[in-house]
Amino acid sequence: MTGIIDSGSPPLVGRMKELSRLGDALQQVRSGRQRTVLVTGDAGIGKTALIYEAIAGLPGDVIVLSGAALPLHSIEIPYQPLRAAFRGTAGIRTPEPFSEDSAAGHPASTPLFLDEWLSAVTAAHPVLLAIDDLHWADQGTLDTLMFLIAGPSDRRLGLVATVRADAVTEGSLLEGWLADVRRIPGVSIERLGPLDRPATSALIASLLGREPHQSLITEVYGRANGNPYFTKLLVEPLDPAASSLPPGLPPDLRTAVLRSWRALPQSARRVTQVLAVGGKNAPVEVFTVVVKRALPGEDALSVLLAASTAGILDRQPDGSYWFHHPLIAETLASETPPEDRIQWHRLFAEAYSTVPGSGELHHRAAADLAQHFYGSGNYEEAYRWALEAARQESASRDWNKALAQYHRVLELRPKVVAAGEWLDLWQEVRRSAFNAGAFEAELDAIEALLRLLNERLQPLEVAALIIRRMHLRMSLGLSFLDPAEAERAVQLSSVEPDSWQHALAMAELVHAKLWMDQYKGSPDCAKVVEAARKTGHHRALSFALTASAMAAVFSGDSGAAREAAREGASEAALAQDFWAFCHALAWLANATEGWISEQYGAIMSSGREELSRLGAPHSFMSKVAADEAASFLAIGSWEKARTALRTAISFDPGPMGDVSARLTLARLDALQGRTNDALAHLARAEEVNRESDAFVNLNFAAIRSELNIMAGNPKAGFETAVAAASRAGHAPTMCEWLLPLAMRAAADMIMQARDTGGPLSGLEAAVRDVRKRFPAALHEPGQATPLYQRQIKAFDMLYTAETGRALADKRNDAMWIAAADACKEANLAWEEAYACQRAGEAMLFHTHHGQTNAAGILRRGLELATTLQAAPVRTAILGLADHGRIRLDAEPPTTRRSTGPFPGLTTRETDVLEQLIAGSTYKEIAADLFISEKTVSTHVSHLLRKTGSTNRRDLARKASGRRRED
Repeated sequence: MTGIIDSGSPPLVGRMKELSRLGDALQQVRSGRQRTVLVTGDAGIGKTALIYEAIAGLPGDVIVLSGAALPLHSIEIPYQPLRAAFRGTAGIRTPEPFSEDSAAGHPASTPLFLDEWLSAVTAAHPVLLAIDDLHWADQGTLDTLMFLIAGPSDRRLGLVATVRADAVTEGSLLEGWLADVRRIPGVSIERLGPLDRPATSALIASLLGREPHQSLITEVYGRANGNPYFTKLLVEPLDPAASSLPPGLPPDLRTAVLRSWRALPQSARRVTQVLAVGGKNAPVEVFTVVVKRALPGEDALSVLLAASTAGILDRQPDGSYWFHHPLIAETLASETPPEDRIQWHRLFAEAYSTVPGSGELHHRAAADLAQHFYGSGNYEEAYRWALEAARQESASRDWNKALAQYHRVLELRPKVVAAGEWLDLWQEVRRSAFNAGAFEAELDAIEALLRLLNERLQPLEVAALIIRRMHLRMSLGLSFLDPAEAERAVQLSSVEPDSWQHALAMAELVHAKLWMDQYKGSPDCAKVVEAARKTGHHRALSFALTASAMAAVFSGDSGAAREAAREGASEAALAQDFWAFCHALAWLANATEGWISEQYGAIMSSGREELSRLGAPHSFMSKVAADEAASFLAIGSWEKARTALRTAISFDPGPMGDVSARLTLARLDALQGRTNDALAHLARAEEVNRESDAFVNLNFAAIRSELNIMAGNPKAGFETAVAAASRAGHAPTMCEWLLPLAMRAAADMIMQARDTGGPLSGLEAAVRDVRKRFPAALHEPGQATPLYQRQIKAFDMLYTAETGRALADKRNDAMWIAAADACKEANLAWEEAYACQRAGEAMLFHTHHGQTNAAGILRRGLELATTLQAAPVRTAILGLADHGRIRLDAEPPTTRRSTGPFPGLTTRETDVLEQLIAGSTYKEIAADLFISEKTVSTHVSHLLRKTGSTNRRDLARKASGRRRED
């Protein structure tokens, strides 16, 4: 491999599809097919990083020749990028191209010589010729490359080049060259667009060395517009804990952003600077008027066309022009002298009144007029137009834009004498924030309203705001539902007991008390629903129905719970209250099946689709997608979980979506062996959610315990799990995992003490104390479905097996086999793989004939761990197999395999039946099939039922008779 250069690019993220396509093309080269890939895109978009990532993954037999064209101005070096690529190749074949002994230095001979040279080399090795920045190449290089590209199709030659999109201008040599080349067989164009938000987030995390704040991701993504190089320059100077960007732009970024702009003539630079101040929405007719007044003699339209041809501006669908990258406009506007900026803002504000159709323009450009009046110092007019813009955006239901304008109105109000009332303004801010899903802005508005309202004169309004504040504080991770706050709202609203506000307050008092396990003394759910129904208020009725559903789930009446939750979701949709919709959706899913199930994930998925249909803000869809992902992950469907997580973080997920998604990401990363990434996600979730232990609806405790154990800190894992299990009130989400994890951590500590000769008595006493306090694993209240009953049993068996491991129980191998089987029945794939690992370990180290007995259970665990990509379990199993000198790459031979004499039997039932026919005992069957005797008994029961047999002897007789008939 020769000529590899350091691209100096940001880390490559978000390009897996493009990298895969490029890799496929290069693989075809190795197979004997010539291929050419031209990678195009904006400057800094990641073209160079992509090709060098692909090159880094090539096998060692590929000869790589790489060079880069240089932007030379005062000198001309023929074939400069080719010379760079072929430099130092004398060891491959002599003579070296472009050496004094070769003919490649003569223009007429260069294409032929290189073609012959490459044909000779590719006969022995695949060759990749990579040229970076082809847009700066000379005509001779372009002609030679075209000749090579059109060469023999069966030659093992790959050509890859990067081309800046803005260099392919109309009428340029490169435009014609690309048009000709793309018609040659074997040529493909890979166009790189901007990174999406998740990829930008991953890039920022890589640059900072930690998971970034969502507010920082949103700001960087908005300003860098998905450009990796601009993202790198924005982020590199930041403190890793930064939650926002500082004012201005880093010097290196300003230089990079304006590089192409500085190539414009001086007059054109001045005109485009006016456009930057004018804003993205400035109509051409307004812009031309301003240029005529600000820069007499300049032809605005000619400059727009020239800048568009140069790739600086893009023509928009409405005929106006704007900068190809928003950072150009931001930089130019910020670098405009203050006196010019003020004058140009004034001229833009005036121009909207003087051009034809100015009335219509005023209506369309209210936000721009507010900006221009603000920029010119006319705060009275800026306030008036910002208020008009906010009303227009509200009327068109663009709530985020409306909220932005209302914030400008709030900023301007103290400067305006004739401004309206604060109360009305804050109510509009709150309405816009509610509809936009902007929790922090809505909470600020509610706090302001509560300061302005008099609870003695306006008790109903205050009561409703208190309930909404309670929801928002929960969603922002500030505090969990507080029954005392709900009690206060009930008391305030009791002045009108038939009001919807009173019904809402009573419903949320039930909701809060149920979570605190304080249901006694709560309002009767049926009466609350009846009262809410009488008000005819959709939101109040939705919360009342969902509180009733929640109570029904806890009392074991799943049918009533489903009915109430389904109606609660319908009422929430009518109210356009998406917090209430998500609340009802969660309890509909809980009433259908436990969250550790395919059904739960499917309900969340359909609910997310319904939210999209209703036009809900992404923050709500993100939370539902994160819950969907957690459910799929728990049952081992990690690819479905990953897809749902990508949906959750595709836009700003909001605090509740961010926390839920990061907790699931943390667990997925830990289970698949990416411990550092897992800890980073957990740390970020804990940073967002300030009182994580109080949020029993989230799975902080179990995930924190699991991560500590997997990170090598079992003491912290034990303490976290036991503390969460001991907590008063409702058990937290993933409570089922807590005691198995606590005992796993205790067993790890005891194993460490045994290995190091440390004291055991205190640790063993702690194990016995936990078992005494908690005889069985925890589970959610209410009536358990058959699946959840199997899951409770599986967790209890894991708890027992871990206890046996901690106390060195001699029967621990059988415990682990039984636990693995129970996990399989309960759809707990991760736990099943882990139990197989521990079963094999117990057989190898603590039983006779361990090597013989362990092979099957380890093979089972390895297959499952491989499917799950559970690297820690897979590594442990391979280590155990190596220790026991067990081959896991092939099934052991068997002479009793059969399709079975009865139709409709499972594979395992057929295996058990074959053993029964052979006269094996339950114990012998269990040992041979690596299952527990109890599981054998279960399979025999199924066989008796399916075959109509009275007992095992009758079963064996019928099976033998059928076999003789066959």
